[in-house]
Amino acid sequence: YEARCDEGDHKTQVERALGDGAHFLLGNTHFAFSESAIANNAQRLVHYCCADTDELFDLDYKYVYGVAGSVKRDTHQALTAMALEGSIRRLFVHYTEDFRYATVTCAAAIEHATTVLSQLNPDFKIVSVLKYSSQNVTSVANFFDNVVAEEVMRAGANAVVGCDAEEAGREIAKAFARREHYLKAIFLTWAPLHSGFVSSVGGPEAANHIFTAAHWHPLARGLADTFFGTPVEYAAAFEKEHGFQPDQLHAVASATVLSLAWAIQAAFERCTFVKPSMDAASLLFDPNAIECVDSLGAPLPQKPIGYDLVLKSLAAQSVTTFFGKIEFNRFRRNIAARPLIIQVQSGVNQVVLPVEQASKKIIMPVPRPVSSEESSLIGVLEVDTFIAVVVIVVVAALLLLAAALLLVSHRRMRRQHADRVKSLLVILPEHLQVINLPVHLMDGSWESGKAMLRNSLVALEPLSEVMRAKMAGDSNDPSNTGKNPLHHLMSLGGGTPKRQVSISSPETFSLGWRSSGTTIDNDVEAVYPQDLEHHKPSITQLSNRGSQSPCAIHPSIQIDSMSAHRDVSHLGRACEKQPQQASEGNAISCSQVLDLVWCSKNLQHPSVVPVTGIVWSLPGTSSNMAVLVTECQELGTLTSVMDNHTMELDFVKQVEVAKDLASALAYLHAQDDPQVGQALPYRLSGVMLNKHCRAKLRVPLIALLGTQGSSQKPPKPDVVMPGMKPEASQHELADVFQFGMGVAGMFSAGRSSSSQLSCSNLKTLQQTVEGCALTKSQFHELQFTRGPGMAQLLRECCALDARKRPCFTQICKRLEDAEPEMIRVAQQAACQQCLAATEIHLHSKQSADKLLYELFPAKVAEALKNGQFPDPEPYPCVSLFFSDIVGYTDICSKLATQHVMDMLHRLYSRFDDLATERGLFKVETIGDAYMCAGNLRHPQPDTHAALMADFAFGCCAAANEEPVCLSRPDMGFIHIRVGIHTGPVTGAVVGTLNRRFCLFGD
Repeated sequence: YEARCDEGDHKTQVERALGDGAHFLLGNTHFAFSESAIANNAQRLVHYCCADTDELFDLDYKYVYGVAGSVKRDTHQALTAMALEGSIRRLFVHYTEDFRYATVTCAAAIEHATTVLSQLNPDFKIVSVLKYSSQNVTSVANFFDNVVAEEVMRAGANAVVGCDAEEAGREIAKAFARREHYLKAIFLTWAPLHSGFVSSVGGPEAANHIFTAAHWHPLARGLADTFFGTPVEYAAAFEKEHGFQPDQLHAVASATVLSLAWAIQAAFERCTFVKPSMDAASLLFDPNAIECVDSLGAPLPQKPIGYDLVLKSLAAQSVTTFFGKIEFNRFRRNIAARPLIIQVQSGVNQVVLPVEQASKKIIMPVPRPVSSEESSLIGVLEVDTFIAVVVIVVVAALLLLAAALLLVSHRRMRRQHADRVKSLLVILPEHLQVINLPVHLMDGSWESGKAMLRNSLVALEPLSEVMRAKMAGDSNDPSNTGKNPLHHLMSLGGGTPKRQVSISSPETFSLGWRSSGTTIDNDVEAVYPQDLEHHKPSITQLSNRGSQSPCAIHPSIQIDSMSAHRDVSHLGRACEKQPQQASEGNAISCSQVLDLVWCSKNLQHPSVVPVTGIVWSLPGTSSNMAVLVTECQELGTLTSVMDNHTMELDFVKQVEVAKDLASALAYLHAQDDPQVGQALPYRLSGVMLNKHCRAKLRVPLIALLGTQGSSQKPPKPDVVMPGMKPEASQHELADVFQFGMGVAGMFSAGRSSSSQLSCSNLKTLQQTVEGCALTKSQFHELQFTRGPGMAQLLRECCALDARKRPCFTQICKRLEDAEPEMIRVAQQAACQQCLAATEIHLHSKQSADKLLYELFPAKVAEALKNGQFPDPEPYPCVSLFFSDIVGYTDICSKLATQHVMDMLHRLYSRFDDLATERGLFKVETIGDAYMCAGNLRHPQPDTHAALMADFAFGCCAAANEEPVCLSRPDMGFIHIRVGIHTGPVTGAVVGTLNRRFCLFGD
């Protein structure tokens, strides 16, 4: 506001803004009453940041809101602290009557002290109240020193509450400092908030411990929002932008704008825009511009007005911002905002109340100044300092002793835990009744075996990610013979040995990742920039246990080639590379392998395969292959069922599989201990089906590898996109991608071909949906057979940008919500397919009948259609037409065969049109000869001869208009010879192969 602006000018400006089409007003305290009346009459929202009294909101204007809290509560927390302190009993209150803020604040303080605090502490009372005006201040020299400070001393007050402007507050503080009158607490409004207050009153000694109230401070704790962050972050960003630190007026103004923005966003979150583009006025006031649904997804009974939706959203708003909580009462005033109590400490303003937002502890009562005679020393230290040093030393010694005891106890517990895990998990081979051993398939994967363990059917899962190098001296292996020969370190696929090493330490294992996908070298980062970050060779280092020796970790990276490829050329180069064995990494012992199995065993969920134990070496298998014993799933892997065309999963079972899998992965990625990495292999190869066709996920040990020996959590996305769970890790987002691709492949008709991408069909990438790994045909098929909701969910899951993928908690909810729609769409698709098949059948039958009636007369066609051989039929009088091309043999010698065929096609097409126009029957063509008959198919007893003659003349004219060859105009036009005759003939179908209708007669 300009200094010369008065209320009349401001009223004109507000009316002009509303006339120019302003939809919302953001107001300050200046001229609040007049502009509120104008805006409310115009039915336009005015959102106040700094209205300082309640009178405006007592008018109950429908369109007036305020973010700042009531100033009546500014002194309540400080006064309550004084009353509860105990030694503060005599309170002096002074305030000016010149402006409303000071009058209302101190009047509320007096009321609170006399009605509420007197009940808490009967000894706490107001000894004097001094009211004054600017005329009183100017009429008395040094008014604050000679009147206010003098009155405080005369009343014997030990605490002061003053409500005045900035300049008056500084003078009062200086007056108390000059008088050296000991006050246990001083509360002043407004002045201590200004940056130059400390220096203006004479330095920190005069300003220290003075209280004031503020509605925001950058040091306030426990406040944050997703837009501005914490108060500290807001202040830093504000200073970077404007070059100075923000005060509470800047902060509350920013919070007001943020409140309105969130209200507008929430108002339209369940609405769709009918028009592709519109201006703000249409959005807010046109009832036909939007279509909205209620919380249950049902359309609203009446078309809503956008402006009314914004008002309702603002009235129901309950949010926490960097400024504080915002929640409006029935008078549209923010009742959730709590003022902060600020205290000057060492010359710096600190937040001391409320406690949960305090940056420093409150100092009350103010420490009495200590003279030099009262201080004493112990050696070179003061008494308080010496006591503090002694306490610190004693506490440090006790903490060291406690830490030593905890360390000894921890080691003992670790040993007991290791022995207990070994007894529970390690299964001896003789305890198993093997039904069939695991089978190593040609693609490098393993087919699980089956066995009986304690009268229960179990599955034997080879741990291809845990390969053993046979050694002596490990007590964890019951088959250990104590020998120490040279052994081969096998590759992760269990194939040809790579090199020989001499090992004399206990038996160890190497962990890696194996699936049926394409192997990509570690240096191809451009192919898979987001989802493979956690698969790089820098796997979390595991600490060794005791004297157990380490072994190598082999993070052989396996990915599906449909994942997040931003450049087709990168994928092509990657596919040309040969699989590469990763180099040896950090160490892992057998006990740590048992810990991984123990973590896997503790994962309890209906859709996670239960783990029973581990067999170090199973007779009949490779000697370096550990076998995991799990609950047997009768139908085997989901991929085998999907590839088995004799066992098809119906729609209901497919949906249940997707829901089971999403539920399991949501459970796994919600774990804090253990923290689960990427758990879903390529093409859902780790998903098993039991006899009820319910899906269960076998969690690979590599997914639990990061949980051992490290408390570091998986990396989080740098940016949180709308709809994405803030704590979703890169591991979960990678599993979301695999889930989306696998479920889309399961839902699609061509499962194998649609879910894989080989190097030979890289052109498929050019047909994918924008920003997604799904092909367009897949996406359209999903929309048709599973509904738009399910198709959109899978499209988001397969997004190339991992930050746009939903988390599994959201996927579970959306699957439940989309199930009714999927059932309805599936039923409609089945009906449409049935109708389409019926229509195709009828259309093919009609086409065959039409062709039959074109080749034969009606009676003959009818007999043939009924499976009968037609009898010869005499025709007493028909007209016949014959024609041939003049010089046809010479033309054939000069032209290529295709040009001759083109000439005959053009000529006979003209003849066919002329015959159809006259109702004549085309009998046949042989070479350049064309035969036609009249009064044969259709009765033409009186006109067939004339029609035939007219047809003959028409054929001659048509032939003379057709060039012999379109590319050789020098050969001229076609000339034909024509003959017609009328008489009796007999028609019959001759032969049984390629039957033809022939005419016989003179």
